[in-house]
Amino acid sequence: MSFKFNIALDAMGGDNSPYKVIQGLSFFLKDKKSDVSFTLYGKSKEVFKVLKDFNIQNDKRVSVINCENVISNELSVRESIKLGKDTSMWRSIESVKENKCDIIISSGNTGALLVISKLILKTVNGIDKPALAALWPNKNNLSVVLDLGANIDCSEKNFIQFSKIGSQLFSVLFGVSKPKVGLLNIGSEEIKGNETLKNTNTELMKKNFTFDYIGYVEGSDITKGVVDVVVTDGFTGNVALKTAEGTANYITSEIKNEFSKSLFSKLSYITSLYVFRRIKKRLDPRNYNGAIFLGLSAPVIKSHGGADGYAFYNSIKLSYKILNGNLIQKIKNNIINGEK
Repeated sequence: MSFKFNIALDAMGGDNSPYKVIQGLSFFLKDKKSDVSFTLYGKSKEVFKVLKDFNIQNDKRVSVINCENVISNELSVRESIKLGKDTSMWRSIESVKENKCDIIISSGNTGALLVISKLILKTVNGIDKPALAALWPNKNNLSVVLDLGANIDCSEKNFIQFSKIGSQLFSVLFGVSKPKVGLLNIGSEEIKGNETLKNTNTELMKKNFTFDYIGYVEGSDITKGVVDVVVTDGFTGNVALKTAEGTANYITSEIKNEFSKSLFSKLSYITSLYVFRRIKKRLDPRNYNGAIFLGLSAPVIKSHGGADGYAFYNSIKLSYKILNGNLIQKIKNNIINGEK
């Protein structure tokens, strides 16, 4: 049986693996996509045991490659590389380089995943640094935000490249031919920001790209859906992400506390339960699980280390969309012919 795509899964990465990985896989297999297969890299005894638990051990779409070593979250990048090439993470990434698989998903050590991916896959010609991009909910739909932590220091050239690859990702995922791109800054006025941001803004304003550059956006604009793609450096992006996550958790916790203070509060909660469930579903981070290392010669998806099976399922869905949209080839074309 032949398949159009083959997705490599690091079955041992992150918390509660391989259970969550295989649970997520079992959810996706029920979607009955006939053109995709999966190769799981991990300790075969553990993997086959969980495959049997989900009754997919004989599924023709699933194969297993035994890897006895695992890169844990506690290891440094140097220790991860030193551990060798027989780790589930290393071999799953290598499978993409060898054209055995088309994309890799891992919930493992983020630093190790980035460095090993760069080491094995290299960047697309014309891309200096890969960026970590993810989906961010807004009041209209979703935005792509990058970089979220891969690069602390960025140049004008990096920001322009991030704009190109981020807009291509948005186009592939949502079918928008010319996404709106904004540069994250401390204000929307042209005098705001450091010299790198000012120079980038000037350069983006004076050239005609395959995306629609609208200028600076502020942190509060991200959830308003002012733009489709938000471009920033890894330091600012990561702080913004962690702040948003912390704020969301704080608000959720406070709402729960308030509704549990009295009988009247509890009754009020019951009458509003349908609305709160809709809001909770909309903001559930599991629905947006899966960050992408953009700019590499093959796609690498980073699932959250603490993701559960449903969240990992959404990473697989994201990977499938990326493969169907031929993202890497479109990025290559955009880097070469991206300016008009």
